[in-house]
Amino acid sequence: MIEKLNILEHIRKRPVMYIGALNHYGYQELLSYLIEDFIKSGIYEITFLLKKKNQLVIEGSGTKTFLPFLDALKHLHDYKNEKFYLSLAGIVALSKYTRIEINGVHAFRSEKGNPEFLEDVQNTDFNRIKIELIPDKEIFQDVILNYDLLNNLLRRFSFLNNQLKIKSIDQSKTEKQINIFHYPKGLSEIIDYELEKSFSYYSSVFKLNFEKKTEFSYSLALAFVSSYWVKPKLKIYANYKETVLGGSLLDGIFQGLKKFLSEESSKRSLKLSIRTVKLQQHLCLYASVRGELTFLGSTRWKLGTPKVQTEIKEFVYQELKLYFTDKESQVSGILDILQEDI
Repeated sequence: MIEKLNILEHIRKRPVMYIGALNHYGYQELLSYLIEDFIKSGIYEITFLLKKKNQLVIEGSGTKTFLPFLDALKHLHDYKNEKFYLSLAGIVALSKYTRIEINGVHAFRSEKGNPEFLEDVQNTDFNRIKIELIPDKEIFQDVILNYDLLNNLLRRFSFLNNQLKIKSIDQSKTEKQINIFHYPKGLSEIIDYELEKSFSYYSSVFKLNFEKKTEFSYSLALAFVSSYWVKPKLKIYANYKETVLGGSLLDGIFQGLKKFLSEESSKRSLKLSIRTVKLQQHLCLYASVRGELTFLGSTRWKLGTPKVQTEIKEFVYQELKLYFTDKESQVSGILDILQEDI
């Protein structure tokens, strides 16, 4: 008979298997799991409070019941159960101390991976959860929670999901700081910010943004700029993680761009080679995809999933055709810019 794995004990013994590293990157990975599980449960208003002595308080609220989180707490050891949440198991296992309140009721606490229910929550309509935790120094020996790094994580999630509204508060120092991350227009707001930051807002030839949903959820915003004041910026995300080595989403986007521009070039009898490196010199691009994805390599830095490449190529091509339906002069201007690069 095979002995059942104690998942909390296993996470404590081999944390790198679950979060990748025992530094700030690994701890942010753990927090990422929690935010993703919040989103899956319909929790879009979240507050992160950083206090003294490396304490972090996370509060979530929403209109839906948080019953899945209560079920997940009750199934912390049952990693094969569909109610199992790696985020909660990881937090409980890797924290020196954890306390969880549900609708103001102290329902749960743990020390170094030893969980204890304090009070059974009978109300199934609860919609507030509060998690207090301190990273375990025996595991995260050199991790002092950093407000700026935390904000970088929260900002990324917020512009990749325009339903999120995340507040961060720093009470770990003498001067209190508060930031709110909410981007109702999603990725297009980041594109506008990047253009303004580089003084290229008025040199933008065109901007395109759209969201599409198949079995995957796509979001894309790009700007084609005529000047070289803006450095090429390509940010591609898969399930909220940046795929720094690109892969199918990025490849499909460029294929869609090149298909459209090649057709327009042929209409004008231009012999123009549309190469990726040319396009990159004029692009500010943010794109994301979410769903059941596959990755190439153990680092998950390059997206596989061939269907993503096929779908986004067609989406980009069709959106460009629609955008430029009555903008022939703009298309000619883009082709002129690309010709000048030869």
